[in-house]
Amino acid sequence: MLQSKGAVVLLESQSYLHPAAQKTYLAAMPKAEIWAYGNQVYRRLGKKIHKKPDADPWEELKQFQSETDGWLFGYLGYDLKNHLEKLESNNRDQVGAPDLFMMNPGLLIQITQNGWSVIKGKIPANTGSEITSQQLDYRLKNVEPRVTEQAYRGIIRQAKNHIREGNYYEVNLSHQMQGDFSGCFYGLYEDMKRVGPVPFGAYLHFADEGNSWSVCCASPERFLAREGSRVFSQPIKGTIHRGNSVTEDEELKQWLQSSEKNRAENLMIVDLVRNDLGRIAKTGSVKVSNLFEVQSFETVHQMVSTIEALVDEVASTDIIRACFPMGSMTGAPKISAMRSIEELEGYRRGIYSGAIGYLAPGGNFDFNVVIRTAVIKQDQLYYSVGGAITSDSEPGREWQETLVKAKALTSAVSKDQKSLQIETELIK
Repeated sequence: MLQSKGAVVLLESQSYLHPAAQKTYLAAMPKAEIWAYGNQVYRRLGKKIHKKPDADPWEELKQFQSETDGWLFGYLGYDLKNHLEKLESNNRDQVGAPDLFMMNPGLLIQITQNGWSVIKGKIPANTGSEITSQQLDYRLKNVEPRVTEQAYRGIIRQAKNHIREGNYYEVNLSHQMQGDFSGCFYGLYEDMKRVGPVPFGAYLHFADEGNSWSVCCASPERFLAREGSRVFSQPIKGTIHRGNSVTEDEELKQWLQSSEKNRAENLMIVDLVRNDLGRIAKTGSVKVSNLFEVQSFETVHQMVSTIEALVDEVASTDIIRACFPMGSMTGAPKISAMRSIEELEGYRRGIYSGAIGYLAPGGNFDFNVVIRTAVIKQDQLYYSVGGAITSDSEPGREWQETLVKAKALTSAVSKDQKSLQIETELIK
């Protein structure tokens, strides 16, 4: 199938009732690829690989897009931050994936509520054969945090000390879980979708120098998008579970809408995004078009704000780098928060809290926030969980919240009959 013909990127709107979920893209059979480890940037065209040492990955990506037909699909890892500010990533990297991976597809399929169409290339013969449930089987076991509860409580207390000392107002701290994985990577992605459909789901499979990675992402959050001259971001801060009845569900939704704590956390990130967009926007065009909107998903209600701006002839990669990484995964002020993340977390985030998405011809783009995401390398699965820490955060409660968030993965492993759609048949 397509996965045997090189990298595959599926960007899937899994819930078409959600306003952000409009279309799905399946990109495969890459004509060219770019990836980076630190300042070592690699390009592949055909079978030829070119390495450029001491390079700026952002500038190389900008040039790479200009040399293609404009379509690029892949991810931007969190540690690309080091090429934007005086920051470092010296913590242990269990995953070892590139800091950046983008590919120019030879085959591009678009799927909407009205059907699907081929935008680029031609579907190979014998690609759409039926996939059985057995072929999607997998096994995930021994999923455990790589830090102890005591250690995580300790870093929360340290973060609160930083807040008291005025280093930042809020910081997003996480820890990494690890488990043993065998079987079909895409089977896990299908089960994550079944448990909780999201508007920004993504599945990636790619390889580099003998290693291969699969990424199963169930993100509800948009990082940044461009539609013509309009650029907008939709950070999420504030979450509560759905109710068991219509009445309870509405009460929970109203509670979230009126929560002063959640509003305060959301507003901090809104101000940060406004500042980021101000770097590249037309003067006076930055505005908050929707503040504290509560959106409903399959399993939770979430508080989402929309910040937008107008831009002139600014390159898409320059817009993204001005706003990267997203404030909802760092804290505010952003640079101080990122320095503290490096100090406190003890692992290299990599793909987690980066962005997965696409760049299109003409300048449009759309990228999600990499949360609720499993990264699988060989027989090991990695899954990061975390949350926003403020002055009133309680360490024990923050630890428990991360374990609850891990259920987005562990609940998916309890499988039932899958619904196999066209992209399933093509990817496997």
